Amino acid sequence: MIQTYLKKMIILFSCILLAACGDGQRRVDGELAFDSESLMNMAESFLKAGDYGNAMRLYQRAANENPAHVASRLGLARTYQAMGATDAALNFYDQALSLDPNNAEAKLGTGQMLITKNRPADAIPYLNALQKADPGNYKIYNMLGLAHDLMGDQETAQMNYGRGLEISPDNISLLNNLALSFAFEGQYAPSIKLLSKAINLDYSVTKAQQNLVLAYVLSGEEAAGRKIGESLMTEEEMENNIRHYKWVESLPPAQRAQAIFLGVRSFPKEKGTALKDTAGNGAVDAATDMETDPKKRQLLEVLKQEGKSLRQEAPTGEGEEQKAAVRQQAAVEAPTSPPTAAAAPASQQIYRVQLGSYPNTKIAAKGWKKIKRRSKGRLNAYQPLIRLVTLANNQTLFRLFVGGIEDRAIARTVCNDLRELNIDCLVLKTTPQ
Repeated sequence: MIQTYLKKMIILFSCILLAACGDGQRRVDGELAFDSESLMNMAESFLKAGDYGNAMRLYQRAANENPAHVASRLGLARTYQAMGATDAALNFYDQALSLDPNNAEAKLGTGQMLITKNRPADAIPYLNALQKADPGNYKIYNMLGLAHDLMGDQETAQMNYGRGLEISPDNISLLNNLALSFAFEGQYAPSIKLLSKAINLDYSVTKAQQNLVLAYVLSGEEAAGRKIGESLMTEEEMENNIRHYKWVESLPPAQRAQAIFLGVRSFPKEKGTALKDTAGNGAVDAATDMETDPKKRQLLEVLKQEGKSLRQEAPTGEGEEQKAAVRQQAAVEAPTSPPTAAAAPASQQIYRVQLGSYPNTKIAAKGWKKIKRRSKGRLNAYQPLIRLVTLANNQTLFRLFVGGIEDRAIARTVCNDLRELNIDCLVLKTTPQ
């Protein structure tokens, strides 16, 4: 039913565009300008239906046609957030804030994404600003509690959960998180009491029951935890979870919170060693996780649709150095033999948008100002990044990049936007410097 509806929407949208062609309407970057509200309504429909690819294309179209359009940036941020692409979501929330510094949705989304990336200290200023502007929003207190729990400040976390419960006394999420916060610091009696209340409020919410198993295991009452958990999980799941909970028990409060809320499976213990979860339930590497997680697998498919490969033609006017960069990009994409000990780990590979090469930093800075003026607001949220490179013939040049971009999806989006304005750019896969 949903697929049929979406097909009808696509056909209708295409017909509207075709009917409008040739009627002398305004064009943007060579394309017929379309009513932003109509584009946004279509995009919202696709996003609600889980069709992230079409949602992204329509939000991006609205953003391209109106560089100051905040709602389209928020739509792109929500789409990437739904797909689990936190870096890309952060980028578009940041773009929205650069256009509207007081935008509550952008601040809330930024806080959520920073917490997801285990950057609670960076999230707290956004959340504090929101709390002052909207003191009656219990969701903000819940997120502030999470942030402080992740930092190991359980007392402040519990105060925030408590303030949220004053506004929404029976909110199960707040009850769960407050109970876990007590468990993280070893206060098991209030933790168990709160979780029992959450279960009584809605027995269908299994998360509270699973957390109750965790609280009992952490408190040393494994038998009671097993009894509660036997109706929730298989015997194998039970054994894996018990081993995981016992590993969590060995951690300090902040790491307990990170392990439970964020699923962190390894922490540094001493120099040169690490404290790792050995339960085996979810301790997978990033590549495997990307393949098995349905949300992330969908993200990969969307990105593949947006561009089959990273190979791009070199921008005109950049000479041999730019062509060499294209060859370098193609080389890093080609299948290779297993890396040697000296090779950079794959996790250190990042993506940058290169705008050009210059003989010195002064000219590179002028180049940035010129390109930024031509970008019609696309680069307003970014700063220049200039890097010295030495070519094979020992000639030195300064490459100009768009600063603050390391994610492939963001790099491709920004570069595609610039190319629509006839601004040369190149997406390079490289290592941090």
